Amino acid sequence: MDMKSSYALLDRVLVLKKSAIFANVPTGDLRSVAAIASELRFRQGESILSENGINDSLYLIRSGSVRVTRSGGSSSGGGGGIAGFATLGPGECFGEMAAIEEEVCAVSVNVVQECVVLRVGKEDLRNVMRENPGIGMELLRIFVRRLRAANRRIEELLEMPEATGYAI
Repeated sequence: MDMKSSYALLDRVLVLKKSAIFANVPTGDLRSVAAIASELRFRQGESILSENGINDSLYLIRSGSVRVTRSGGSSSGGGGGIAGFATLGPGECFGEMAAIEEEVCAVSVNVVQECVVLRVGKEDLRNVMRENPGIGMELLRIFVRRLRAANRRIEELLEMPEATGYAI
């Protein structure tokens, strides 16, 4: 490995170490993740993932920001518009569910501010998780946090007067 490749690998290890998903993984173990991660650049307005498309990768935001959205129906107030779920920035990830089990994307991810992401494919991620179960545990923690947030949001919606059918 030449000096430039070594520097790029070390740089990716540092990016991974600063992320929520890999923060608790020993630095030495992150070399295997950094080695399989590809770096992708996206301009403002570009789409990284499309709702109803296929995704088989985990994406970690190195710089910039993205907006996670879902189109219309009753979840966005019945108007058939776009419902925004989250704006994600450096150190945050998306696509982790598809990296575990490939399914049609339930959301779209669009670039808000020019960004650089590290992409890890499903098979590569599974191999790394077999070698380092701690990475799988961090993914589980992210799933649990997001499930709890979704449950809180559902509870808030159920407490709204419109949800009960009674006007105040």
